[in-house]
Amino acid sequence: MRRIAFVFAALVGVAGCGSDDVTSTGKGGGGGTSGAAGMGGAGGGAGGATSTGGTSGSGGSASGGTGGTSTGGSGGAAAGTGGATSRGGNTGAAGAAGNTGTGGAAGRGGAGGSASAGSGGTAATGRGGAGGPAGSGAGGAAGGGAGGTAATAGRGGGGAGGSSAGGIGGGAAGAGGTGDSNACPLDLVGFATLSGGTTGGGTTAATTVRTQAELKACATATGPRVCRVTGTLTFSPFEEIRVQSDKTIIGAGTTAEIVMGGFFLGNGIHNVIIRNLTIRDSFIEGQYDEGGDNGGDRDGVQMDTANHVWIDHVHFRHLGDGMIDSRMDTTYLTVSWNILENHNKAFGIGWTDNVTAQMTIHHNWIHDTTQRNPSTDNVLRAHLFNNLLENCTSYGNYARGGTNMVLQNSVFVSVNDPHYYDTGTLVATGNVYRSTTGMRESTGTTFSFFDPGTFYSYALDAATDAEAKIRRCAGPRAELGN
Repeated sequence: MRRIAFVFAALVGVAGCGSDDVTSTGKGGGGGTSGAAGMGGAGGGAGGATSTGGTSGSGGSASGGTGGTSTGGSGGAAAGTGGATSRGGNTGAAGAAGNTGTGGAAGRGGAGGSASAGSGGTAATGRGGAGGPAGSGAGGAAGGGAGGTAATAGRGGGGAGGSSAGGIGGGAAGAGGTGDSNACPLDLVGFATLSGGTTGGGTTAATTVRTQAELKACATATGPRVCRVTGTLTFSPFEEIRVQSDKTIIGAGTTAEIVMGGFFLGNGIHNVIIRNLTIRDSFIEGQYDEGGDNGGDRDGVQMDTANHVWIDHVHFRHLGDGMIDSRMDTTYLTVSWNILENHNKAFGIGWTDNVTAQMTIHHNWIHDTTQRNPSTDNVLRAHLFNNLLENCTSYGNYARGGTNMVLQNSVFVSVNDPHYYDTGTLVATGNVYRSTTGMRESTGTTFSFFDPGTFYSYALDAATDAEAKIRRCAGPRAELGN
């Protein structure tokens, strides 16, 4: 299907509301490895005594590495005639809270004993060990499973996922995982985790910056740097700082602001994290489309052929041109948990004839905007899930040109043309629409071009759950950057 859309819209001058900040539950150490599985005892012969399943190994305790798998011992051998019940493995111990480790995987309950004669006893329920908490790594899956009957193995459920306050001081939270703070996730997921991942300045000791000059010196230095922004930095004159590779730029708590400034990531710049900031007020009255002095862009973040970038928990408002512009084949990009409000051009993607870029856009709150929410032009794989779009007057998610988009479990409130596509594909599933008008186009409900789950793991919230979580958790967080 080929569609060429020309959209002309007027800027909405309505100031949006922000999200509430939630304080941290604290910081954990890294997750360690779990103990090895305990082996079950041997079963009795015919007419013999009952066999008992072995106990499971303990879950990973945390110390900064990767939590191992806790595995219950296998059940005993066959019981005698009329054998008694086999017990599932004992619960593995939960690991302590981790900062960057991987949570311990689920422990397995012991196998149920089988009956060689007569009726076998039924197996008691086996419960898996608790997963080691993770700051950045993957926590174990939750839930306890029922044990099997005497002739089948009783499997325990997975352990609970760990929690984390994210990286601090020397760096931002690490990549991957399902850690959270007060039930607000802080982890990197999506295409930015692939092909080497995105770690920014890593564990480099943080440099605290309080002025435009200090931030510029840190962000443009050679080699890994963590630039910790404290307080309000008002740029004069306006500047898009040309960030170099291997950088983390992170605000300290909820009060770090960039006023009359932004960031530019040029050709080949890679491995950059921009987190936990407010970027605001570079708009100049009367320059609706031009954006700034002499037609300058005045973007919040502009990327031209960059790769491996994570923009997370940033509040963008009232800027000169684009809040976020991902241009010229910028790829391996994740944009998560941001607020984009009170603006004309929210989030533009494209400026290329190539169809090569891959990106993940999730849990963002885009409201009181006009266009580009986002407009996604010529992206090979665009995965949009659990976003909240509200009061968008021109259009919502536009899969432009040859873009292949998967759009899952998002919420559209008072949005004109919530989603549509041109010559590529757009699979739209699980979305919620309230007071919307216009197009809701989709090529179907099956992953006709790509399935995001074959590239990376992600937690997909129901749309109604995502809306409340986004309103509470998007934007800067008090526990980050301290």
